[in-house]
Amino acid sequence: MFEHNYSDYSPEIQVTGPAAGGASPSGNGATVQPPELAREPRILDRMVSELERDGLVGEQRAAKLIYLVLTSNLLDRPICAVVKGPSSTGKSFVTERVLSLFPASAFYRLSGMSERALAYGEEPLEHRTLVIEEAAGLTSGAGAYLLRSLISEGRLRYETVDHDNDGRLKSRVIERPGPTGLLVTTTALNLEPELETRLFSIPITDNPEQTRSVMQAMAAKAVGTGKGASLDVRPWHDLQNWLGEIDEFWVVIPYAEALAKAIPPVAVRLRRDFGALLGLIKTHAILHQYQRDRDAEGRIMATVEDYAVVHELVADLVSAGVEASVPPTVRETVEAVKKLKKSWPTGVPQSAVRNHLRLDRGTVSRRINHAITLGYLVDEQEKKGQPAKLAIGEPMPDQVEVLPRPDALAGQCCSVAPFPEGEGVSEQSPTNASTGSTEDGAFLDAAE
Repeated sequence: MFEHNYSDYSPEIQVTGPAAGGASPSGNGATVQPPELAREPRILDRMVSELERDGLVGEQRAAKLIYLVLTSNLLDRPICAVVKGPSSTGKSFVTERVLSLFPASAFYRLSGMSERALAYGEEPLEHRTLVIEEAAGLTSGAGAYLLRSLISEGRLRYETVDHDNDGRLKSRVIERPGPTGLLVTTTALNLEPELETRLFSIPITDNPEQTRSVMQAMAAKAVGTGKGASLDVRPWHDLQNWLGEIDEFWVVIPYAEALAKAIPPVAVRLRRDFGALLGLIKTHAILHQYQRDRDAEGRIMATVEDYAVVHELVADLVSAGVEASVPPTVRETVEAVKKLKKSWPTGVPQSAVRNHLRLDRGTVSRRINHAITLGYLVDEQEKKGQPAKLAIGEPMPDQVEVLPRPDALAGQCCSVAPFPEGEGVSEQSPTNASTGSTEDGAFLDAAE
């Protein structure tokens, strides 16, 4: 889940980069000649292709979303995310491979941290992504509170008490400027509730087909016929460094009003979810700014293609987040219990579900817990320590498409045209225009 209040977002959005206010190599906020990757019309597809040659198997959506999340550290409100999946599904591997495409200055990576380390640390966090490899410890206490504050307020102000030179207690305020993004991995279904609502959930595939594909790739590499070419990360670092040199720019989403009208108001939380959707579109447009038109004021014009890419990545997550649909893994598990109920009328044991789905104990247990949390399964076992007796709970809703298909927005956007050869980012936009509110809000629920 990802929660920032984008409910007041305007289709015209200002973005301030990491080097805002500083000098740049050219007079317009970026190097005159963009790097080679900036000219690539589908950067995310190019990234996945290179990662697959380097050994990535499947998980294209996860890789693309992680890349967008990390790139969003250019924004005034970076996107925060949690990569979720059972143990041994490759959460850390796909995260590590995408991280390799970013310079070290773009993120701060930790295996874990103490509760108040965020307050007392000295590592710069402004326009960087804090990467924590396992979020199991972020379930409660001061650590979760400090993370929420950093994400929500775009900075951290922490008052503490120290002893002065005379031994007397004296208060002082520690300030750590942001904005800062957050990327964590976890095997848990949910993190601390208030932190969970501020994170965008990126699911990792846990089905047998993915497991078979991974084993086949490992076998092919062992016999010398598989992929495994060395990945050249330098062009990817050049792209991110070029983006980081941009002082500031504006993104306009011409079809934002048409998009708003096309989304059914099935849940109050969509007031905020919609703004987060605009944030993802904005990030993709910034990434592909070399292929985007500029208006007379030099603002980047997002295209329907930007929405199409984001729609493909998150449409089902948005629907699941407002309970307009059910995550595929949950639906598959509930349907299995429904079929097995005929043979187990007094309650279906977990072992029967495991055999039916041909999945391991941990994965099935995780799926069942998710279905129970959502109310689609119930455990009628009354005795502690005894096998579960699963039964069907509330009816699952039909699949509802909350986000309109991209072709519904045809004709609502400008055409795509690259900069003339030799030109970079257009003239710097005015810096005194106001932007919309970006307080706390809600985004997407986790979908396995």
